[in-house]
Amino acid sequence: MATADRGSVRILTIDRPGRRNAMGTATAEALELALRAAADDDAVHAVVLTGTGGHFSAGGDAESILEHVGGEDPELLALMRAFHRLVVEIWESRLPVVAAVSGVAYGGGVNLALACDLVVLSEDARLCQVFVHRGVVPDVGGAWLLPRLVGMQRAKELMLLGPEIDARHAERLGLANAVEPDAEAALERAVALAEQLATLPPYTVALSKKLINHSSADDLRGSLEREAVTQAAALRARPATEAFEAFRRKEAQA
Repeated sequence: MATADRGSVRILTIDRPGRRNAMGTATAEALELALRAAADDDAVHAVVLTGTGGHFSAGGDAESILEHVGGEDPELLALMRAFHRLVVEIWESRLPVVAAVSGVAYGGGVNLALACDLVVLSEDARLCQVFVHRGVVPDVGGAWLLPRLVGMQRAKELMLLGPEIDARHAERLGLANAVEPDAEAALERAVALAEQLATLPPYTVALSKKLINHSSADDLRGSLEREAVTQAAALRARPATEAFEAFRRKEAQA
């Protein structure tokens, strides 16, 4: 796990190149703590999540998982819940999180990227919901995230058949916001998006992210009520007051 700051953007890098950044419990917990630390730092306004060595993440580390296969339920549940806490940390963080994905993004690795707010792929990115080929079910939140991004039928195709898809296919499905020529360009684009987000009022970005993320769990009436409460909170805060005052002055001068 490597951490670097570029202005108000924190870059978190999964750093296990010898395993194509495959993740075990320790990696998931380290990422969770790093994301929480970023959210607790008032100088950080956005996060970029990426992997080293030309790959995002091969998903769950086979050696780590094999230690638990055939074991007792509490061991298996503890393993899964470590990844679940990581997904929740991304989903509920006040900070926008941008994934920069190159090379392999398999299994839990691709679902980790899908939990992020924006996704930038490199041309060489290869995404695969590989679970069915390993005799296991989708994890790291994939069965909840993917249908909301591509629809139920496409999600079933990707998860029940487990095809590998390239970056352009992923973009057409709506799984990526941009595709760049290589890993370096993808990272730079992700950082640029994060820097753009970091220039916006942090409170407003956090409220907007929360409102959007909760929309998939609400019906229309519930979503409208949540919108009303959230907008009232936004209008009480300084960013809205200053923005409307500036707009009023501009109108008066016109």
